[in-house]
Amino acid sequence: MKCDKAIMIPAKTISRQEAIDPLISRRLSELRHIAATLKKSRLSPLETCRSVIEDRALDLKTRGFFAGLPGDECHYWISSLYALLMPAARRRKLAAYFTPPHLAHYAIDLLTAAGLQPGKDRILDPSSGGAAFLVPLAARIAGRARQRGGSAENTLRAIESTLAGVEIEQDLARLSKLLLADLLRKEIRSAGRKTRISIEQADTLKLPPPDILYDAVIGNPPYGRVFRPTKAILKDFAPVITDGYVNLYVLFLEQALRLVKPGGVICLIVPMSFVGGPYFAAIRKRILETSHVLSLDPIDKRSDVFLDVLYDVCVLTLRKKGTSTRATVPTCSLLMIGQPNRLLGNLDLPEQPTGRMWALPDDKQKDGLFRTGLETLPDYGYVAKTGYFVWNREQHRYRVGKKPHSNEVPLFWAHNIKSGSLCRPYDGEPDSHRIGFVKIKRDSAAIVRSDAIIVQRTSNKRQSRRLNAAVVRKVKVPGARGFVGENHTIIIIPDPAKEQKISITMLCRLLNTAAVDARFRRMSGSVSVSTKALNQLPLPTATHVRTAFSSGSEDEHAAEVAYVESLKSAPRKSSAVAASR
Repeated sequence: MKCDKAIMIPAKTISRQEAIDPLISRRLSELRHIAATLKKSRLSPLETCRSVIEDRALDLKTRGFFAGLPGDECHYWISSLYALLMPAARRRKLAAYFTPPHLAHYAIDLLTAAGLQPGKDRILDPSSGGAAFLVPLAARIAGRARQRGGSAENTLRAIESTLAGVEIEQDLARLSKLLLADLLRKEIRSAGRKTRISIEQADTLKLPPPDILYDAVIGNPPYGRVFRPTKAILKDFAPVITDGYVNLYVLFLEQALRLVKPGGVICLIVPMSFVGGPYFAAIRKRILETSHVLSLDPIDKRSDVFLDVLYDVCVLTLRKKGTSTRATVPTCSLLMIGQPNRLLGNLDLPEQPTGRMWALPDDKQKDGLFRTGLETLPDYGYVAKTGYFVWNREQHRYRVGKKPHSNEVPLFWAHNIKSGSLCRPYDGEPDSHRIGFVKIKRDSAAIVRSDAIIVQRTSNKRQSRRLNAAVVRKVKVPGARGFVGENHTIIIIPDPAKEQKISITMLCRLLNTAAVDARFRRMSGSVSVSTKALNQLPLPTATHVRTAFSSGSEDEHAAEVAYVESLKSAPRKSSAVAASR
């Protein structure tokens, strides 16, 4: 059973939602059952995948699944089968989730649009996995050679001299070679020899600088926090590490910058968290110091793209700065599943290399997000801080009851927050009379003793808003000695050193509007809400908020009017890159 070798056929991606694509959802379910059956055999994941590629005896269900699939789609499902056959812990450690063909082709198209020529320029995939990028790159080179009537030997040489991969897992490196050999079996047969494509089994993060830098780096690097980074990692990658927080994809991004030549192009599929996350300030600064951002394209329907991965991801394209490179206006398109991509506009970046958050464009909001004339929470006279109590670390200090002891205050959880309602510290169901209390010193600075706004630090895809806020009234807090928030909350309190320009109630109403939520999403690349992002969130001027929210209009309309009026009265100067060109 050989996979059909049609090249560059748009392939659908994995979906776990029957309403979106029943066929692909069913195919994934079938593959899970197939993997569960094949795990009982004595074959390794690599040998099982080799059997599929080489059409050796397998059960009828497996043969039927792969029969007749287009080449790139067939290879994708083979790689996915390999991932499902791996032990779950090993798969998570390696982040072995493979790139769907349509995304790989899109990334390659970005390279060619930036001037790269497959077959002439040297291109590296630093985390080649199942050869998701190397196979379609080789397919393009071979397809053009076939159209020109080029010899099989010259085709193989062009591929071998220009494409390279690195993969830390030995069997995955071998799988990459098997899939490439399957793609090029016609050329291999005609040339009478095996391929010698360079796929090195190594740790990309430990690679020394190559003798000759690459023209381009493309790939889908592993994601995930490194909880105990070595001293070598902390030292070697210090320019991209913020406050000791280390994420694999940030290290791969830095390594790509080191491996590509000046003027070369980097195209990586990475999580959106670096756009606004407080722990990614160093990588934002590093990118702007070393590169021109060509594009940043968010991928719609995060749960439908990669096998068992729920990250918000994007395709980031950079050109490394060189003597002749010039800045361009970075574009931003939303990559849709089964629909045309939607151009959103230009990315809003700092004029100078800083760690300031980036802002995505919005097709309904044409102005730069960081326009002068807007204000922030500190300008209003408020400050945001993360909830104090980490329940799973200090359970011995937590108690459930009806009244607090003299050394306790109530604990407010994220699930207590209901937008537009007063917040109360129940433990369990909303109608519960049980309250959670925390043992704490009476004079602790962690106790909130004023009226406050409490915000959820994390949201999920079922919630229509990323910002969800509610008011806590100090007179309604049991015990009347204040409260603390659980660490999945953010507490907004009046700054005692400043005058509050708007009331707690009005501020909470403003934060719960779609207008504010949409602007926050533009500068936040993940489902988490950081205190730094909240403190930097551009808001309408307090004067225009008071006027709009006192007019009797619905809050949604009032918030938009406040933004519009604030921008009208502001100086016409933008910090966006697009406005500075």
